Amino acid sequence: MKKSDYAAMANQLKLTPQPVVDAIEDLNEWVCLHYKFKLLLQAILNAINGRSRDLLIVVLGPARVGKTTLFEAVAGILDELAKQAGRSRGCFRFSVPSPNKLGRFDWKAAITRAYVSAGEILPFAKIKYHDITEGAPRNKPGVADEDALWESFVKNIRLEKLVTLVDEGNTIPVTLSELQVTRAIHSLKDIVAQTRQPLLIFGTSAVRHIVEHDTQLKVRTKMLRFDVYGDLKVDLESFAIFIGEMEKRLGPEFCVPDSLSPHAAEIRRGTDGRSGLVVRVATDALSQYGHVRRLDWDLYKKFLDELAASSGEDLAEERRVTNKPIIAAAEVPLARGTTKSEKVERNGRVGATKNTNARNHPFS
Repeated sequence: MKKSDYAAMANQLKLTPQPVVDAIEDLNEWVCLHYKFKLLLQAILNAINGRSRDLLIVVLGPARVGKTTLFEAVAGILDELAKQAGRSRGCFRFSVPSPNKLGRFDWKAAITRAYVSAGEILPFAKIKYHDITEGAPRNKPGVADEDALWESFVKNIRLEKLVTLVDEGNTIPVTLSELQVTRAIHSLKDIVAQTRQPLLIFGTSAVRHIVEHDTQLKVRTKMLRFDVYGDLKVDLESFAIFIGEMEKRLGPEFCVPDSLSPHAAEIRRGTDGRSGLVVRVATDALSQYGHVRRLDWDLYKKFLDELAASSGEDLAEERRVTNKPIIAAAEVPLARGTTKSEKVERNGRVGATKNTNARNHPFS
């Protein structure tokens, strides 16, 4: 059987030219300095630099609104301010990993990623003690590694006065059980309590559960919203400016000048006013047709209509849910009717199957 000639197949296809790919990457990396972005950036940095008592800062917003862009901007500014002050870095950043094989929040993976992104050697990999003589320090695998990683993480934050940044924190309540969410909450409290340094969480409305689940955490938290462009006059004006800036960013080589600006209102409705989606529609159009034509309104509208047809109702529903308060577990009435414990045989034991004396540790 003759093998497929993938090189010939690639040559026959009209792939996106490299200059168009470079323009798309440049547009995706573009920091959207619209007024919402500026206001939130100012509020976050003032809370950090002012050593506000609200040491836990939560930034909420729907998907594709610009939270990750804001996350990267805050991290970059903190690092730059630290370097100006003679320090090597200003923050520890990590993204929330998926649960481990036991369905628990994987703190070890999260902190390991934070160390790797910071270019730092893991604490339990620095020194290995072997069984030389009786009484000498020994390297204990497993739990000892996890303990060392956690203690080193907290110690570095406290001594270097670092800000902890957590991206997509809504993964915690979405993928974990209520017990594991509670443990994650207390771990976050532990970081703030031991270090007295700010901790920022970026996520959608689901992350509210982390804060509202615990009353003490709730009153110590500063909640900030990164909302979409709405129907207010200032939003409409700012969105039109945003579209014009996007055209200038692409330039006449890749975008017909003043072809999108007159349709700013329709673009806002089709993307639900989410700046991330506005850029994504443009990059989708360029990646598909950038080899034959420049971006104009007809081409942009083609992909905008596809987005509205496939995700329009979902965007509206997500926005409604995001604006809807979540009932905190701490506010649920405590007086509940409890059923009598039935003496059912469970794995050879009667009654509870959990070990109530187990350690309540972030890694357990």
